[in-house]
Amino acid sequence: MALPWHIPLEALPPFKEKERPIETSLLKHYCGLNIHENPCEELQTGLLCEIGINNKEPATIQRLIASGMTVARLNMRDLEPDACSQLLQSIRQAVYNYSAELEYVYPLALLVDVRGPEIITGELKGGPETTIELKEREMIRLTIDTSWRESGTVDCLFVGYDHLTDLQTGDIIFIDSLSTSKIKLIVSEVGDDSIECSIAVGGIVGAKMPVHISKVPHEISIKKANKSIESISYSDSLEQPFEHIEEQIAFAIASDIDGILVPNSQTPQDIRSVRDILSERGKHILVFACIETVLGLDNLDNLLAEADGLYVDRCVLSTDLPVEKIFIAQKNILAKCNYIGKPCIFKAVLNEQIPTLCVNDIANIVIDGADVLSLELHYDSPLKKLVPGYDAVKMAEHCVAAAAVICRHAERIIWRPKVYGITDLMQSSLEEPTKAIGVTAVELAMRSCAVVIICLTNSGRTAKILSHAKPSCPIIAVTRACHTARQLRFWRGVRAMHYFEAPKGAWPIEVDSRVHAALNYCKAKRLLRAGDAYVVVTGSRRGAGYCDTIRLLYASARETVPVE
Repeated sequence: MALPWHIPLEALPPFKEKERPIETSLLKHYCGLNIHENPCEELQTGLLCEIGINNKEPATIQRLIASGMTVARLNMRDLEPDACSQLLQSIRQAVYNYSAELEYVYPLALLVDVRGPEIITGELKGGPETTIELKEREMIRLTIDTSWRESGTVDCLFVGYDHLTDLQTGDIIFIDSLSTSKIKLIVSEVGDDSIECSIAVGGIVGAKMPVHISKVPHEISIKKANKSIESISYSDSLEQPFEHIEEQIAFAIASDIDGILVPNSQTPQDIRSVRDILSERGKHILVFACIETVLGLDNLDNLLAEADGLYVDRCVLSTDLPVEKIFIAQKNILAKCNYIGKPCIFKAVLNEQIPTLCVNDIANIVIDGADVLSLELHYDSPLKKLVPGYDAVKMAEHCVAAAAVICRHAERIIWRPKVYGITDLMQSSLEEPTKAIGVTAVELAMRSCAVVIICLTNSGRTAKILSHAKPSCPIIAVTRACHTARQLRFWRGVRAMHYFEAPKGAWPIEVDSRVHAALNYCKAKRLLRAGDAYVVVTGSRRGAGYCDTIRLLYASARETVPVE
């Protein structure tokens, strides 16, 4: 018999404590930081980049992947079906090319936005090309009277929102402007079919401008298309624009998308409506709630219970929440996500040049516990006209790589006792055995100074539980399901490996084969060296629900070690 990892425990050198023990307080921890230490070798935080018209070439996407991108976002709200399918084809081609270079499958998660019901103004009196200017300190009337739908003026605008008269005096309304900033209106009087507003911030308005209403529930009822989700095929969705959310979700299911962003989520019903459309065909797709309003923040606990994770863009949230309270919302949202073990995607500020001014923002998001950072890359930079030979693609690639380095530095200085999984979770009773196994594996890894945790999983649940316990070392999740490998990109610290070798007849041999493949992966990534401790979490038999075995092993210098 030959094991590819085992070293006799009695032959190990004496156990050594870590160079710097865990401090008892955060103050002492920060006092002991050494600025000359190198960052973590393995990035644990995910990086999300939006793929659009400006970076649709497979070679460009491949460069972003090589720089650290783990999640690709496709905004379906701004694209036609043909453009969406072309972008997806480019992304898959880039992943294939990059995987061929690495000689193993690189799991890149795909995330899409779906278009929710939008509130817009009506047409203007002079025609579709007409614009009007709303001046500060003047008054304007907003109405739901359909007679104004095509005859808006500087004094009165139609707004397609049935609950407009449910607003109260002092409520705030934002209207997108053709100028630099959004138009801000404050409700001063509410009538039967209209409201009077004072203009706090002026701007230029055209036809059918988006309207954002603060602190009032939006109407999330899904308009049913003529065809059910089961009858909408991939080819059908390419023949006409996405008119209904059912068609967008059908396209996502047919394209094997990993996650869906639900914009402006305010109540659990918003998430349930999307899950109802996903039905049985799309039940494996993750649903993320976008927190954009104060109502969404107020219902955060209920949204977290219903959704698979959260997405937060602080720039959008600041239109409804005072900007001086954004940092409070950031800490509250991330703490609640970490407490229940669900992923949170946070949009980070990223300068198009060397992100010197963005270091604090990115690092604080990582330290607060974000699982994935959403990076907004700019390809239409004014520097194109000022700097000869300016390469926007190269600059975007540099920004992603710089953000990855910042994240690795931030991950190194996290104070471990602060993390929920090291204190409260390990000292409390657990409601199910699988969580007890996961927490025990993390504690064993911490006490033995293990450099990696290897787990075998099919659905990804074991890896998610391990991520919830927040180990200081990476989690290598070995799975045969390609969509599981991609979806685990949303959980911090998890590095999924798609295992596709032929199944072995006996389960113990199958386990040994998967662990051997994981070890080869770790050695190739330089995560594991001879003599390093690592923890293996497996099941005693095939199938889900049998995660019941934890082993502490030490890596050998050779591929196999003969054992009598």
